[in-house]
Amino acid sequence: MATETSLDIFFAPEGTTFSQFKMLPVAADGKTYQLRYPLVTPEELTALISQLQQAQAEVLAPLSVNDLVTKLGKAVAYWTDPNYPLRQLAERLLPAITGYNAETVRLELKRFVRVFRKKELQRFLETELDQPAILDDFHPQKSGQLTRAYGPETVFQVFSGNIPGLQIWSLVMTTLVKASTLGKTSLSEPLFPVLFIRSLVQVDPRLAACFVILPWKGGTKPLETVAARQTAATIVYGSDQAVTSIGKLVPLDHRFLHYGHKISFAMIGREALTPDHYLTTIKQVADDITIYDQQSCLSAQTILVEAGGAVTPLMVAQLLATELENAQLKRPRAQLTQAEAAALVRFRSENDLAALADSQIKVFASKQSTAWTVVYHGQPGFAGSPLNRTVHIFQIPHLEQAPTYLTVYRPYLQSCGLAVGPERLLRLAAQLGKVGVGRICALGEMTRAQAGWHHDGQFNLLDLLRFVDIEHQAELAAEPLDPDVE
Repeated sequence: MATETSLDIFFAPEGTTFSQFKMLPVAADGKTYQLRYPLVTPEELTALISQLQQAQAEVLAPLSVNDLVTKLGKAVAYWTDPNYPLRQLAERLLPAITGYNAETVRLELKRFVRVFRKKELQRFLETELDQPAILDDFHPQKSGQLTRAYGPETVFQVFSGNIPGLQIWSLVMTTLVKASTLGKTSLSEPLFPVLFIRSLVQVDPRLAACFVILPWKGGTKPLETVAARQTAATIVYGSDQAVTSIGKLVPLDHRFLHYGHKISFAMIGREALTPDHYLTTIKQVADDITIYDQQSCLSAQTILVEAGGAVTPLMVAQLLATELENAQLKRPRAQLTQAEAAALVRFRSENDLAALADSQIKVFASKQSTAWTVVYHGQPGFAGSPLNRTVHIFQIPHLEQAPTYLTVYRPYLQSCGLAVGPERLLRLAAQLGKVGVGRICALGEMTRAQAGWHHDGQFNLLDLLRFVDIEHQAELAAEPLDPDVE
């Protein structure tokens, strides 16, 4: 008989009380974990935001940015140890909560947390701020003035639940600008942010008290109204519907950053399809599709394959189908919801009918399941997919023609996994940037954005900051008022 263990999937400062709780049972490793979270009220949320404001003033504001990097780096260092109890807990529970393959979760978490080690955070700060210490005090600028940067005192963050661990990206960024955080998690993945803050408790309990992490049902207007209006800034990750819904609640004079629906794709040049390279290229594309079942906005939904290589675009589709079948045997796709399963069945039916009418369309699909689907198009084009290891492959004569088919999708373009030789890399990158692509990366690395990347083409820190300048004339005018000046 399975034993039961209670685990909190929320975080609030020590001494916080709630009037009512709910349990979410999850089975893992022969145990039933009762995941406990509060049914928070607007009044309780108001009190928590007040605590966050006080903690920001007393703890975060006085800390130097270097101290913050050191403390965050220590918390992250725990997660680089495979024997760290919280990491082991995450590796046990996240596959059960999300449905993702356990080995995928283990490998991807290990890779992801390393992005936030101390040295990476230092690189990240230097990327966006020539003088990170302007977050601490006024510093001289080349133009003559003294400048200081201020982040928002409190931030309301709405996290999506599609990718385990991704929430700490935003948690770390807002902490570096000295903002306390009210984080709303999804019950699809409510665990990792809480475990990460528990790591911060081990480093500095007072710093950890600058965070509140709570799950509640998205669209709960009384809670989201309080959260958006009583904090200084709001950041939303999720669907366009979630962005629009919460955006309406944010006061006009508050900062509002949002990251909604995006589409990523890959482009494979003929030089990546030579006898020496094509097998590696196909395996890398398969990784980009199978990791977290394309649920990341960084995952490829369409692949543009250039004609003229030793391996034809049609052969690429066939080889990719084989790789996806192998991946299903080694790391099976997560179980689908009824809506997701219906979308895949509908997608296959539509493309099977299209293939009957057009000999240049071919559908390669897993047998007796919807585990994976590859749709080959003999003509250039571009399309989104219903995800869950479902991808389009379009043949294109020359990759330089790609912008013609991308322009209409400009508002939604995110990343491009690009496999071409060095003589074409910058030229194609410039064309892609012009039509809205914000990130160009290697195949096999599409779901692993590096520290310092410009999310959706924006800054991560600068967009949260406001700057105050003391003009040089003000300095000069102050000097004669010093009683010690003769």
